[in-house]
Amino acid sequence: MAKLISLTLGLGLIAGAALAQESTTAPAENGTAEQPGIAGGHSQAAYIAGYDQDGDGKVSLDELIEVRTARFRGADTDGSGELNEAEYVAEFEGRLRQQYADQGRDTSEERFANSLKQAGVRFAVLDRDRNNSLSLEEDLESARKTFARNDTDGDGFVTAADPKPVRENDDQNAAQDGEKKEEKAD
Repeated sequence: MAKLISLTLGLGLIAGAALAQESTTAPAENGTAEQPGIAGGHSQAAYIAGYDQDGDGKVSLDELIEVRTARFRGADTDGSGELNEAEYVAEFEGRLRQQYADQGRDTSEERFANSLKQAGVRFAVLDRDRNNSLSLEEDLESARKTFARNDTDGDGFVTAADPKPVRENDDQNAAQDGEKKEEKAD
């Protein structure tokens, strides 16, 4: 079992590195270059850096699907056509390790471990039919929803010019925050 886990992790690292090498570089908001294969970040800049294949500063749905499909196939180390949790987490870990190395960060940081735990949570959320494996269609369903949420101007591309997406609970959270402020003022 330990050999299988080591092999899976190793192949995930190789797949992550291969994807990062095939990709072009896109500028980040802070003016530094981020590899499109980056693993983390919920910012618009991280999204664009992670999926902009041609370096034009925008992400089309086709680019997103191409990257997600390549990552999926690279992570499918047993050739089953589906990802188990270990394969899914190993692929993410490979990209995360590369991101940390590129940034000169230490993988012993608590945030690194927390990111890996979160990958397991994401796997469970993406596994819509709860069969402990992730199909390509389940993964791409999530990708399409994420794209639609981020393409806020509806032009078919996610760019830095797109207004920040509004989360479903933002109005409710804002109302609750307002109520809390009023309580403190009383």
